[in-house]
Amino acid sequence: MLVGVLVGAGFVLGLILGRWWALTAAAVVGVLIAVFEEIELEGWFLGLMYAVLAAIGISIGILTRRFGGRLFKAS
Repeated sequence: MLVGVLVGAGFVLGLILGRWWALTAAAVVGVLIAVFEEIELEGWFLGLMYAVLAAIGISIGILTRRFGGRLFKAS
C-alpha cells in the first residue's frame, strides 16, 4: 500500500510542478525514512528504496506533463 502511495503522490507532484528539481522531494522522503524508521532493515536501505519509488512516480509525472503539453500544443 505504501508503494502505491509513494508512486501516486510522486506522480501528482510531478504533474503539478513539472520540473526536474522536484526529484529533490524523493531524496527528502528517503532521508526522513532512513532517519526515523525503526524496523529490522537497515535505515539507509529502506530510505533508498522508498526514495527510488518516489522518484519513479515524480519522473513519470514530469514526463507526462512535458510530453502531454507538447501533444496538446501540436494539435
